[in-house]
Amino acid sequence: MNKSYLAIALLVAAATVLYTMEPSTNQEKSQYLAYLRKFNKPIPNADELVYRSRLFAEYLIKMEKHNSDPSQKWEMGVNQFSDLTHE
Repeated sequence: MNKSYLAIALLVAAATVLYTMEPSTNQEKSQYLAYLRKFNKPIPNADELVYRSRLFAEYLIKMEKHNSDPSQKWEMGVNQFSDLTHE
């Protein structure tokens, strides 16, 4: 099978899993799929996909809270580690 067809099939499968998850919003799901593409991260199995996308959503909330705090001297951003735990 052509690699591009395989990549598209994997993204469609990931989107299907993400769009059936709760309580994430469609925007969070779209952001996570874009994140996977941007950092060329492999699409994990369904259980791992749910877990990682929730970690990513939690990180986005933490990042937004941090960046909106005027007392902070630096800004957080999204990078290749944004769907991982500190461990």
